[in-house]
Amino acid sequence: MIRILKFSLVLISIAITLFAFKGHNTGTLALTINQIKPLEGAIRILMFNGKEGWPNDPTKAVYIKSITVYQSEINLEIKDLKYGDYAIAVLHDINLNEKADKSIIGIPTEPFGFSNYPKITFGVPDFEEVSFTFNKPTKRLLIEMKEI
Repeated sequence: MIRILKFSLVLISIAITLFAFKGHNTGTLALTINQIKPLEGAIRILMFNGKEGWPNDPTKAVYIKSITVYQSEINLEIKDLKYGDYAIAVLHDINLNEKADKSIIGIPTEPFGFSNYPKITFGVPDFEEVSFTFNKPTKRLLIEMKEI
């Protein structure tokens, strides 16, 4: 009888430890997007957890959000986000056509932003350039919109 009680206590302890540990594998990403102008259209956010699909295939994104633009700064929280490496691409879709408009030579004609402030040269930055590690209960991230 005592053996059964000890065994039960061990199982309960393991279960409590696993439950507590599982709760710490997720957190909240507090995202701020600023320097949004003009105050029209929508901000489109795509977050990826790997190279696959980065940044143009929304079916590979782990988080997608579209927010109507009313002000020059947007604050949002992404809750219950699993710990890991992520990259975020933001498009200011001014004309609401749900795509990144470009000039005839391929230069973006709408504002955009990425996590990790990459240096924009020619083309979209690699996932590694813009990725960040999310491994705390709360992390704040700022993305500034840019125009070329």
